[in-house]
Amino acid sequence: MNQLPETLQVSPTYRHYEKIIRGHGVIDPTTSRLKWYDINPIDQPIEQAVRDIARGFVLGEMTSDRGPSAREMGFVLLHRCGERFYFLGLCTWRGNNELWKTIFFFETDTMEDFALFPQDGPHKDTFCVWELAVVSHETQAWTTYLLSTRTEIQADKYLTTVL
Repeated sequence: MNQLPETLQVSPTYRHYEKIIRGHGVIDPTTSRLKWYDINPIDQPIEQAVRDIARGFVLGEMTSDRGPSAREMGFVLLHRCGERFYFLGLCTWRGNNELWKTIFFFETDTMEDFALFPQDGPHKDTFCVWELAVVSHETQAWTTYLLSTRTEIQADKYLTTVL
């Protein structure tokens, strides 16, 4: 029997488990057009203090020169990946039908705020299996918006359609 290259194998020690996905509506309806999703293990909810830090960070990114515009539509993924580690995915629709993503991270015991996640190398991760559930839903919602008359009413419908 041929063995797959190590990069194609799932580690024999990996044990997959369920996570909860919760939609929290639009991050701040007065200043943004981003939906908010929490992803976390069933027994490790995201603390409100961490969510508040993340929301403040995203709002700051959207009003800076380095982040997307507050008028862009998309979604945010706050993903708890263990006891003290979080990923924060800022995803916006650009180029009509393209999903763009910037990834940040936060460690509650060593950091005061989120920071850009360093990614070296040309072949980078995109989304994990839990995040893909949100991406699949958002793809359908965005396609519905693209096929519509794309009025403000249709934009609001996109923003209120959450997983």
